Amino acid sequence: MRLTHRGWILGGFLVLVLSSQSTFGQETLPVPPGDQPREFDPIIQKMKFDKPTRIAGRLRSFDGYEEAIWIDWTHVHDGTRWREVRNEIMFKVLPRDAGMMDFFRALKLGATLHMTVQMDQGGNRRVVSLDERN
Repeated sequence: MRLTHRGWILGGFLVLVLSSQSTFGQETLPVPPGDQPREFDPIIQKMKFDKPTRIAGRLRSFDGYEEAIWIDWTHVHDGTRWREVRNEIMFKVLPRDAGMMDFFRALKLGATLHMTVQMDQGGNRRVVSLDERN
């Protein structure tokens, strides 16, 4: 069996197509799954709330599954003054009790809240207290 010029071209094309399909969809990720770039470390550290942290944010929405609210985090108190949170961060917080959730429901979306938040034993961000300015 003799290959013609056309046969070589067709055979080469077939090898090229098959080799490209085996790597199709397997693009190399810039960061391996589970690893984040170091730029994210301060943000992740901020959001752990291992100790009570005073924050301010805007009420974005009410959670549809839990008694909780979603806020756009705007400021954090560093112990001496309020500092702006420069990254757009939205997260869910659970109220301390049912009365606090009633208070949240009475607010309009977009209302500014000043609160102290801490991670609870279940790994949820929980409002420990509300500042008087609310």
